[in-house]
Amino acid sequence: MIDDLAAFVRIGPAPPDRPWVVLSMIASVDGAATIDGRSGLLGNATDQQVLRLVRAAADVVLVGAATVRAERYRPLQAPKRLVVVSRTGDLGETAGLGTAPTTEVARPAPGDTDVDLAALLGRFAGRVVVAEGGPSLNGQLLAAGLVDEVFVTLSPRLVGGDAVRIATGATAADPEPWELRHLLHDDGYLFLRYRSRRSSSASVRSAGTAS
Repeated sequence: MIDDLAAFVRIGPAPPDRPWVVLSMIASVDGAATIDGRSGLLGNATDQQVLRLVRAAADVVLVGAATVRAERYRPLQAPKRLVVVSRTGDLGETAGLGTAPTTEVARPAPGDTDVDLAALLGRFAGRVVVAEGGPSLNGQLLAAGLVDEVFVTLSPRLVGGDAVRIATGATAADPEPWELRHLLHDDGYLFLRYRSRRSSSASVRSAGTAS
């Protein structure tokens, strides 16, 4: 399984003119992204390993402030950078996260209600950015057509209730089916990796130019 996981999370390289943006999420069979407000309760040890390996492949981890508070994020080790998207700058009780040298809090520009994600990500050209939610941030990224790949773990649980999905808000900008690039199975869990057709086409063009 370890060898399979290494191939499963092989990401990038990012193109030189923009970041390569990846979503990393988990959902139940009936589409719930959380149990009692936390995604970690859906996973198993292999899911945690996938999360760690996807992070290890990233230069930047992008996450919403509500997820930081709910999942109790901690500072990342250099050279990785944690960018927290927040309307208010409230990171809750997160053990010095806001003052860590590897953490940046991205707030809306004066007069705006939301962070300009395209402008924010434009600063990370040539780097791999992994977005870890929450659903509102994921929805904004998808609506803006900024996502290249999605790693999603399908948890063998039925949650019910009114739990949110892995992406909420505006409709995704890319209506075409995404390409399934890799599939793993472990103890009832499915580990899925999808790539947008737009990003696949761009990768082929870049490879042709390089050759």
